[in-house]
Amino acid sequence: MTTAAAISKPRTPRTYGRPRWLTPVIVVVVLMTSALALTVLATGPQANTDDLDPANPGFNGAQGLAHVLSNHGVKVSVVRSQRELLDQSVDANTTVAITSTASLSATTARAALAHTVSAASLVLLDADPEVTKGMGLPVDSHLTDLTNVTASCRGTVVGKDIQLAQADRSYTPTAKDSTAKACFPDKINGGSALVALPAAEGRPSVILIGGESLISNGLILNSDNAAIALHLFGQTDRLIWYVPSLADIAATEGTSRAITPAWFQPAVALGTSAVVLLCLWRGRRLGPLVTEPLPVIVRAVETTESRARMYRHCGDRTRALAVLQQATRRRLASHLGLSPNCDVSSLAAASAAVSGREYHDVLDLLDSPTAPDDSSLLERANTLSALEKEVRGT
Repeated sequence: MTTAAAISKPRTPRTYGRPRWLTPVIVVVVLMTSALALTVLATGPQANTDDLDPANPGFNGAQGLAHVLSNHGVKVSVVRSQRELLDQSVDANTTVAITSTASLSATTARAALAHTVSAASLVLLDADPEVTKGMGLPVDSHLTDLTNVTASCRGTVVGKDIQLAQADRSYTPTAKDSTAKACFPDKINGGSALVALPAAEGRPSVILIGGESLISNGLILNSDNAAIALHLFGQTDRLIWYVPSLADIAATEGTSRAITPAWFQPAVALGTSAVVLLCLWRGRRLGPLVTEPLPVIVRAVETTESRARMYRHCGDRTRALAVLQQATRRRLASHLGLSPNCDVSSLAAASAAVSGREYHDVLDLLDSPTAPDDSSLLERANTLSALEKEVRGT
């Protein structure tokens, strides 16, 4: 006798499939982790890379000029925010230089000028109209492209015959009785690449120069850039070097410049790449398009014959004749260029004119529903077919 234990089947181990939602979650987590890692690495401790910053040793930095000034006895104080600037004491033995003026708004420019009113000189590099108007300086400016331009002024500004390697902006004093000194003339568009405004009420002596590359590490040795930079930045024994920060601009303050953090564009690129990869990954899971064969293919003639059998079985000759007349009217209207919704009388008149038949005979043929027996229906069908051939000329 066979026992229950002997005939029992071995138990199949239960397997659990991975949920379909788990893979997208893993992909999103990996992408977010990668983005976070890149952000942490990008914001970690690294060398200063800000343009024209005295701590930047790169091509676009200004560390070379700062070191030379310090080696020649000039005390260089670098400030990188408006708060740090306002904390500095300014006297007649202090020169204030502002680089990266594109980071100034009208309000921050006006505050910087008010704090430096006691300075011996205020040097502005490539100050645009937003800065000059914010400070209330009597100058206009325009973009230009000057190379190896020679100074045309004498005195304390720069020496005569000194050459400036490059300038991107020219300034023109607007005051009629101005005693401003202009150097490095723009002979094509007017103005000068360097303008020195004398001290006036509410401002110190201001020197505007329309080229930031003058002090960059990579270009300071071109032409006489080094001599000009040392003369402008080393006028006194103390230099306050102000590198403005966009963080000083209030969110509610209007400005003509776009203000976006440095990480914005890389973040947009990373997010776009992640979305594209996710779309490609999900799109591949859908698989290729396939065609599904129809279970039955029914020919059109079979449908027509089936409807005819139903009309015959029901004895509905009126309906059958109406279907024939409607089809004939549609084909005749298309051949004669008439609207499919035109009235029967217009269609009958046009058909009679082409076929040579009497108008009333054609109208009766196309519109009369009378078919008392099968022979009459057959005769009507043949006559409709003959009318259509006559109109078509076949």
